[in-house]
Amino acid sequence: MSSQRPASAPAPSSLPAPRRIVLVAGPSGSGKGVMTLRSGLPLVPLDEFYRDHDDEALPRRFGIVDWDDPLSWNAAAALEALTALAHDGAAVIPQYSIPESRRTGSRALEVGEAPLIVAEGIFASELVAPLQAAGLLADAIVLDRPAPLVFGLRLARDLSQSRKPPLTLVRRGWGLAREQEERIAQWRGAGMREVGMRSGLARLRALADIAEAERSSRPTALAQQELRISAVCFLREGPGGLELLAVRKRGTGSYMQVGGKLEPGESAADCAVREVIEELDVALEPEDLELLGEFVAPAANEPATRVLATVFLAPMDTLPRDVTVQAEIEDAIWCPLEDPPAGRRLAPLMQDHIVPRLLDLLR
Repeated sequence: MSSQRPASAPAPSSLPAPRRIVLVAGPSGSGKGVMTLRSGLPLVPLDEFYRDHDDEALPRRFGIVDWDDPLSWNAAAALEALTALAHDGAAVIPQYSIPESRRTGSRALEVGEAPLIVAEGIFASELVAPLQAAGLLADAIVLDRPAPLVFGLRLARDLSQSRKPPLTLVRRGWGLAREQEERIAQWRGAGMREVGMRSGLARLRALADIAEAERSSRPTALAQQELRISAVCFLREGPGGLELLAVRKRGTGSYMQVGGKLEPGESAADCAVREVIEELDVALEPEDLELLGEFVAPAANEPATRVLATVFLAPMDTLPRDVTVQAEIEDAIWCPLEDPPAGRRLAPLMQDHIVPRLLDLLR
């Protein structure tokens, strides 16, 4: 590839306003799914993100896997899907079988131009903080109904769907009923407001009206901050051609290149070397890096912010086949340059600048 310094991309004048998300929690069987469906808003059932029954790390209770423990649920995958829906309007959602306690497939979910999305499930409170930090949270509510009513609704549903053996369902339901008041207090402590069925439905409809009005009067959100960052591209030969490494930081939903913010007095190349050591435990020298370009793009994980990025290219096959991530990095994937993976949200810098520039250089 050429070492010629490419021209900087023009800075975008504004950022498209992402869809916002309402989190809905409540006891299992309380009717929160029914309430959401009545609102007419696009729905993401968070139960689809449960872990498979053969995961050795799953917690156990009542003689079975404790499906009411957040450790039985994949919060990172849920956050990734919601981030993609908020920014891109589409994501691939797992299909999970409660009776079989495993994922049975997946489906493409598209929300069109809807400015508001509802994510509903007993673990919704786990997403309050990351969605709020990303500027995507519209509201967080918890449906509170009398425990005896919830016990009956839950048992009727679980028996009709043959979710588990009847005795197990009764034992589990009784335990959940006794703990319901404590769970409501925990959801409230996580920043969720209590609602009843009618007031919750009214709140969802009001939020939808507000979101639509905001979208009509202010279709874009101007960038208010700028961050200087360095990023490093790692390439390898894959089965279908060149692949580009992308990583996802803990508590976020977008994939991007290894890199980060420049420290005071630090050069872009020195920052790149430092970030690669911190995130991949791989040592490079500044002279190993080839300048790919300098770009301006909306920040993937920080609202009303754009990044001024110096992007470098590392030598081919610098990394081992099985990349080990560390520090704040939670996941890494290899993306085919010619066919980026469906259902994954790529950071604007990667999608709009890095991948096109690499493809141009290969032609």
